[in-house]
Amino acid sequence: MKHTARIVTALLISTCAAPTFAQQGDGPATLEVVPGTSSYVNVSSRMVNELIVPYTNPKLVKFLRPDTTASVERDGMSIYISTGTEEFIQLIVKDGDVPDQPGISLTLIPVEDVPPQHILLQPSGTAFVGNTGDSDSGLGVADYEDLLRELLRNAAREEVPAGYTKDATWNGTRIQIGAVLGEPLRRLVGNKLAVEYFLLKNTGATRVELSEPNFKSDGVRAIAFINEVLLAPGQTTRMVWVRDR
Repeated sequence: MKHTARIVTALLISTCAAPTFAQQGDGPATLEVVPGTSSYVNVSSRMVNELIVPYTNPKLVKFLRPDTTASVERDGMSIYISTGTEEFIQLIVKDGDVPDQPGISLTLIPVEDVPPQHILLQPSGTAFVGNTGDSDSGLGVADYEDLLRELLRNAAREEVPAGYTKDATWNGTRIQIGAVLGEPLRRLVGNKLAVEYFLLKNTGATRVELSEPNFKSDGVRAIAFINEVLLAPGQTTRMVWVRDR
């Protein structure tokens, strides 16, 4: 059966910047970002979010579907985002006064029941240059991230990616993260990566918010929660991750 699914993803690439999350204090939350690499942040799917950029003359590049219902508008050093029905929104913000320098790349993940976010972007560190560690692939960072995203999209649609086959001998291992129990469903294998599917269930008595870093383990490169990130007691959702074989 084909599923129309909303996916909430994070790419966990060991040789790139790990997923970062805005730290809330007084006033806007602060998100540390590394120009030239991607950062991932949850935003409200129902209300307008604000990003405050560190450039007085920002140049904004946005990636949206032609039929998008999302809205991305810049006013001075602030960018206002309404996510509409997008699964995620990719933005690149560059310093218009220094256009040859790497920009800040953001993937905004719409999440229900998250209040409107007001986030101050704070550049730090240096850009990553080179390969992702998969030396035989010949892929740069952007191409490798696109590959992972496409694998997750195929998984959400219950489609087998080109070059992957079902591992009929895989039994998998149960995952237990607090009150969340993960039952293995199936595994697809490619040349260097595997896509593994799980059914997650909240076995506790209170609502649980799923968080990608809680599920990260050695070799896991990307994680997607299909449809839900907030699980009521007894509620289930699907999770897919891409990992090294």
